[in-house]
Amino acid sequence: MYGFRLGLFLLITTVVTAEVQLQPLNAAVLRGSKARFNCSTTQPPSVMTWMVNGRLVVTILQASEVFNSTDRYSATNFTTPGNYRWEIVISNVQRDDAGEVTCQVLGGAARMATLSVQERGSVEIVGGNQTKTEGAQTEFQCRAVGWFPEPNVSWSVNGVAYSCNTSSVAQGNLFNSSCTLAVTAVKNSSVQCLVKIPALSTPDSNTVFLTVEKLAKRDQTVLIAVTVAFSAAALLFLIIYGIVFFCKRRKKKSSYQEELRRAQIQSQNRTPATENVRGWDNRGYIGDGHDGHANGGVWYTNHSNKHQAPDGFFHDGRRNHRHMTIV
Repeated sequence: MYGFRLGLFLLITTVVTAEVQLQPLNAAVLRGSKARFNCSTTQPPSVMTWMVNGRLVVTILQASEVFNSTDRYSATNFTTPGNYRWEIVISNVQRDDAGEVTCQVLGGAARMATLSVQERGSVEIVGGNQTKTEGAQTEFQCRAVGWFPEPNVSWSVNGVAYSCNTSSVAQGNLFNSSCTLAVTAVKNSSVQCLVKIPALSTPDSNTVFLTVEKLAKRDQTVLIAVTVAFSAAALLFLIIYGIVFFCKRRKKKSSYQEELRRAQIQSQNRTPATENVRGWDNRGYIGDGHDGHANGGVWYTNHSNKHQAPDGFFHDGRRNHRHMTIV
């Protein structure tokens, strides 16, 4: 141990100017994954040290010997001619690893990078799939639970991106976020909620489906069918009513004409009978005088003479006599 310290002291006292580069300068990884940093120099490093948040975790001597503090930290040599490069790997990254990662080469300036350790939570669209009528308004709510840092939540409908106002609540050292999407049901669509943090190369997502039923058009078709049916029924009723009315009118007119014709026939039939009733004028009739008298309310006439019509008075040659009987 004493020899190691002595050798390190001697190497430090021998200063050689070297250009040092550290990549990446910012790294974001998920907790439990691996973080990788590369430190390169233009001169063969006699001593290279790595520190995480001020803790010495790896030491490399004469580009060959590697001393690490724990098994979670390791270094690999990727040196090529003219480029002396070492990669440090931090396995099973934990939240306390977040912070500064420093590469120091003897004879060169220290280079620092930033490590962010993030948490992946869950993504859920509340309510799942939905079925709506065409033109109806509907809402989808996305919940992102257990994320760090605060996630970015967005929507995609049939591949078209939609932003939304995300509300987040801290729970311990994690965030629960929610975002609501309001859409109009126009056609069948896939609705996707996307949750993104820097440690993810692609967003986590959850997808549901919106099914649009064209009930309005079916209702309109039924309405048209019902309207047509009622219109046809009304038209049929009017036609039947018109036919019945015409028939009754025609029958009434026919009855009137029949009555008129019957009346004419009866009138014609009555004319000869009237003439027969009238008979022939009795030209031989001589009216009685007023020489009667009343007795006890009975009128008496005193005629002893009998009148008769002269011969040849009647057309048929018959002689008719009219006799008066006094009672």
